[in-house]
Amino acid sequence: MSNIDFNILVRQIRIYSGVILFIYSFTHLLNHSVNVVSIDAADFVRENYFHLIWKNTIAYILLYASLVIHILLGFYSILSKKSFKITGKEWIQILFPVLALLVLLQHIAAGFILTNFDVDIKYSFLYALLSSDPNELVFGAVLFSLMIIFIWVHGVIGIHGLLRFNFKSYQRYIFGFKFVYWFVPIVAILGFISGLRETSILATIENLKGNENFIMSFFGVIPPEAFPFLGQVEPLVMNYYPIFVLLVVMVAILNVLRARYFGRIKISYPEGNEFSVPKGTTILEASRLAGIPHVSVCGGKGRCTTCRVKVVSGLENTPKPNVHEAKVISRLNFDDDVRLACQLRPTKNISILPLLNPENKQIEARSPVGLSGKEKETVVVFVDLRDFTKLSENKLPYDVVYILNKYYSVCGEIIERNNGRLDKFIGDGIMAIFDGSEDININCKNSLKASAEISRSIKKLNSDMKSDFNEVLRFGIGIHVGNTIVGMMGYGKTVTETVVGDNVNIASRLEELNKTYKSELIISKEVAENAKLNLKQFKSNLVKIRGRKEDLEILVLENASNLSL
Repeated sequence: MSNIDFNILVRQIRIYSGVILFIYSFTHLLNHSVNVVSIDAADFVRENYFHLIWKNTIAYILLYASLVIHILLGFYSILSKKSFKITGKEWIQILFPVLALLVLLQHIAAGFILTNFDVDIKYSFLYALLSSDPNELVFGAVLFSLMIIFIWVHGVIGIHGLLRFNFKSYQRYIFGFKFVYWFVPIVAILGFISGLRETSILATIENLKGNENFIMSFFGVIPPEAFPFLGQVEPLVMNYYPIFVLLVVMVAILNVLRARYFGRIKISYPEGNEFSVPKGTTILEASRLAGIPHVSVCGGKGRCTTCRVKVVSGLENTPKPNVHEAKVISRLNFDDDVRLACQLRPTKNISILPLLNPENKQIEARSPVGLSGKEKETVVVFVDLRDFTKLSENKLPYDVVYILNKYYSVCGEIIERNNGRLDKFIGDGIMAIFDGSEDININCKNSLKASAEISRSIKKLNSDMKSDFNEVLRFGIGIHVGNTIVGMMGYGKTVTETVVGDNVNIASRLEELNKTYKSELIISKEVAENAKLNLKQFKSNLVKIRGRKEDLEILVLENASNLSL
């Protein structure tokens, strides 16, 4: 197995183990939150629901294996870095779990020991343990709360990155996801504080009754032989874990220094810029090392393709695309010299051209999404005239320009009136984006309303021009909805905000299918469902779209002006 394939395998294992740990954390924190009601309620949920999921041999093995693997691979990722020039989000992903483990390891080890001594770890027991030393109570509560925050933020960043590129409806329900992201840790911490407060009140009541050993009575469930093991947990973690982290940091620094001064290659950029980087560094990492802006919406995970580059020279010396990159290249039909910067690890000198490279801060200021772009669910519309090349052959240049401008004017006005925006003109074709509303359903309805109006207006235009040109303009419209990358793209003064992605290509191919079906409008079923259309007015069919594994269900309408909304 090649080194590149190994990196992909490592990342996939980290994702799978991380998902398992996130699910556990999610359910565990929800259980914690029930303490807001009462400790007894939290224990009831733990025994009847939480244990149903996690208290079995398979779940135990899966959970602890995921924990160990995820921690080890996390440290491996630190040790494998060739530079510490990484984004703020990446620093958070590294530092937060490293800090959280200082408390988490003690928590896990103590729980593991007590479980093996058949101690039923109820919430009342845990809060009694924390309350046993009043001097350490506040400090322990703060540490526990920070542990929750650090672990949860680490998990949310990972889950957010995973879902937004793999769950097509993620952006549609982003408000609900954000609510969960904030709600779970806040309520869990409130539950934790409520549990401590309830324990404190109970202890005060029992003290008034003369039961001064109320808190200590909870420790009676612990077998005497367990105490020596429990007593070693904190010293072992506090003494050895910081040393381990320090060693990892030292080795990571040495690795970065080794990569900086040994085994280097040259990467050449446009305008004569040339930089020396460690062999095996990805092109994206090289750009970061060199301080060159390089678009990468997905953060270098090979999902968005916005980091792609053209290999100007040295292609013959580059490693073959790994399995992950090869799938992307095949799906999008890239030329042989177009590669993903986040996946390409050259071993010899190479010259490259970033294809979606930002220009400057003035460009950034013109777009709300900035230079790096963002993923957004959008409705993409393509409108194209039929046989216009043939039509224009028999017309004077002035007539051709006049007809095109009338067509552009009609379509542009209708699109903008329905809260869409013109993206670009492509010959006699138009690409438009409908993303003005936060509600994707409204955007879908607006795009369909615009399509019906365009059909009626072009028919009127044909009637008005019949006496002058004796020609009929025929057209096709394709509409699809899905996640796209929105950002400032282009070169020099031609840089504009546009969208790219598979779903843009699908919309274009739907428009082309109108030639096959002799229709005016073809939409994907997703568009119709979002707009809540009556599907009976369409002819339905399944088609193979290049780049998609599954067939796409399309809806065909011969006359777009008859569309019923």
